[in-house]
Amino acid sequence: MTSKSRGCDGYLFDCGVNFEPVLVSACLLGIPCRWHGRKPKKREKLIERLKKRYVLVPICPEQLGGMPTPRTGERLEGSGAEVLDGKLRIIVPETGQDVTRFHVNGAKYTLEIAKIVGARRAYLKGGSPSCDREGVTGEILKRRGIKVIRVP
Repeated sequence: MTSKSRGCDGYLFDCGVNFEPVLVSACLLGIPCRWHGRKPKKREKLIERLKKRYVLVPICPEQLGGMPTPRTGERLEGSGAEVLDGKLRIIVPETGQDVTRFHVNGAKYTLEIAKIVGARRAYLKGGSPSCDREGVTGEILKRRGIKVIRVP
């Protein structure tokens, strides 16, 4: 059954059918929420494949955590596990600003969304301090038994 035959576009609020929800980094859907604010490349093949089996739930943990777009482009110099365990802070190299709380809050809000919609898997953008499988959000989801797939 394709999304066209089920009468929806495959996004959460377009469907009234019982397809399993899946979290997807919003930038993978072409939503301009990445740190630089430019429109990202939409992953058409991935989206079409996912829409055949799932209801797509777009998430941007950085925005959910309170960060603006555009925003700083910091990197995670360790793992999301270290951040969640209080062993590592996320610091903006140019300013020295500690933005750890934004990433942790965004991860927590993403987990709440997963619980609300019943998502058991997430497709997250690789290379992000939050979304990457090894990032803060990826780690908090994995700790709660949600399968995290890294999309390069």
